[in-house]
Amino acid sequence: MDGEDESHEAGLAVEVDSLVKRYGELVAVDGLSLTIPRGQVLGLLGPNGSGKTTTISCILQLLTYDKGSIHVFGEPMTPTSYGLKRRIGVVPQDVAVFDELTVAENVNAFCALYVRDRAERRSLVAEAIAFVG
Repeated sequence: MDGEDESHEAGLAVEVDSLVKRYGELVAVDGLSLTIPRGQVLGLLGPNGSGKTTTISCILQLLTYDKGSIHVFGEPMTPTSYGLKRRIGVVPQDVAVFDELTVAENVNAFCALYVRDRAERRSLVAEAIAFVG
């Protein structure tokens, strides 16, 4: 094992260290650190605009972030960590859509958790939208 692997506990499902996410001048997440042990269920509670959805989107790599690090099952989480993403379950509070995204972007965001190839995703997204109209 190299030093990177040893620095992250094997018993942790998620490790977020000093996460910062900004939208222009607005700081949505300001230095968040948290650890979630394997087998634990975590609920994020807070008022609207407190950064819950932004935090989850950063952990899933649906959003880029400005600072910090995210590890899942001891491995760095990256936009192409599809094997890790398949092991994560998320239950949103309301309908599973992001208001700031189009329908196609919403479907693509969730499809991207499981399908790496952009052309394949584009086809699947178009098929899903055509199916539901």
